[in-house]
Amino acid sequence: MDRNMFSPLGVFFLVVFGIESIVSLLGNGFIMVVYGYSWLQSKKMLPCDFLLTTLSLSRFLWQWVSMSSEFLYFDSPETYMHSTKHQVVTISWMYLNTANLWCATWLNVFYCVKVTNFAHPLFAWLKLRIGALVPRCLGISLLAFIICSIYPVLRSFEDEKCRNFTGNLPENTSQSEAQVHYYFKVLHVLLLYFTAISFSICLTASSVLLLSLWRHTRNLKKSCLSTKDLSTQAHLNVIKPLLLSLFFYILHYAAMIIAFTNTLKFGSPERQISDIVVALYPSAHAVILIFTNPKLNKAYIRVINFIRRAS
Repeated sequence: MDRNMFSPLGVFFLVVFGIESIVSLLGNGFIMVVYGYSWLQSKKMLPCDFLLTTLSLSRFLWQWVSMSSEFLYFDSPETYMHSTKHQVVTISWMYLNTANLWCATWLNVFYCVKVTNFAHPLFAWLKLRIGALVPRCLGISLLAFIICSIYPVLRSFEDEKCRNFTGNLPENTSQSEAQVHYYFKVLHVLLLYFTAISFSICLTASSVLLLSLWRHTRNLKKSCLSTKDLSTQAHLNVIKPLLLSLFFYILHYAAMIIAFTNTLKFGSPERQISDIVVALYPSAHAVILIFTNPKLNKAYIRVINFIRRAS
């Protein structure tokens, strides 16, 4: 076992990762409960609520997979890294992470279209149809990734079985192991490619929203009106958490690139730092949503008041 894991620095990284995991599970679990309860009451769900629920569910499951990977590695490092368990956990992590990022991206697009004030006919058309378009775009994005990844996933499991059957033959084992690694690299490339598209769309939506806010404020100044009107305040209430979320999104994507393009040893301090940065976005964004979304914030205040009265 890697001694770095139980060095003071390694223990510190584990504690930080543990705190992030708890915050992520509680935050995303809370969002799922709020919107799930709302759905049970009304038997219907708005597009924005659907995106938030799907986003929280994917992050909740993703966090459990990430924690499971850490626990399995600490239990038996050498065995785990060359086992089918590692394959299943890694592939599950990639699918859930892709779902997480695409949900966040289409949520940003939804906010962008709803808040922007551009007079272009395209925006007018989108405003009327964005509620129906966004869930469909999310489904198409995830389905495209699943279809593209089916072949390398099946081949990696096939080659893993061959490697297990030929475990006593060094030449065949090394060849099978190389094939498994090859198809894992293909999956990594697919993940980075699809998340790059997701990141580009998210960045574009955020830029359009910023431009809309700048134009709106400039027009108010020209007409000698106060910039503290309700419309401007609504823009600010959306743009501030959006920019903060975008910052964590960039960190998340950068850490993924580092983890998948460099040979960071599992359990090493460098890999632990990468895992912490990757896990920061799902936990931080959940907190941002709870404090900035009116419905979630009201539910959070009710829970805090109930806990205070109970104590």
